[in-house]
Amino acid sequence: MGPRNPQDGEHCLTTYLLDTTVLIGHLRGLEEVTRFILDLLTEGHTLGTSCVNIAELHHGARPHERKDVQVLVDRLEFLETTPEASTRAGKYQARLRGEGTTLHTADALVAGTARAHGAILVTDNEADFPMRDLRVVRPLL
Repeated sequence: MGPRNPQDGEHCLTTYLLDTTVLIGHLRGLEEVTRFILDLLTEGHTLGTSCVNIAELHHGARPHERKDVQVLVDRLEFLETTPEASTRAGKYQARLRGEGTTLHTADALVAGTARAHGAILVTDNEADFPMRDLRVVRPLL
């Protein structure tokens, strides 16, 4: 099944990169987050995450949560941090530093990975991703 034609009144299928905040929200049973994720899946979109998000999940997981973390990670598409993604990350940091804003390397890599894969970033921390060329959505209303 390929992307749908938006001129037909339907949406295009796309890839969403789920940030750590969203993954944690789902693991903790936040209804709004889980509903948002299930809606995306029902619509046929691809849900992915990055190496940074996987590392952050495992870093913060308590021993009794590790199995659930791994099950969730295994169900997501892995969006590789390519050389293009890494280059974008560095350019994001340089540009924002010039504007007086510090961008953490982890956030820059997540943003660069999303852009390199043409993905929409789903996060509850929009302020961490001020890039003008990055599509960001927030699952919580």
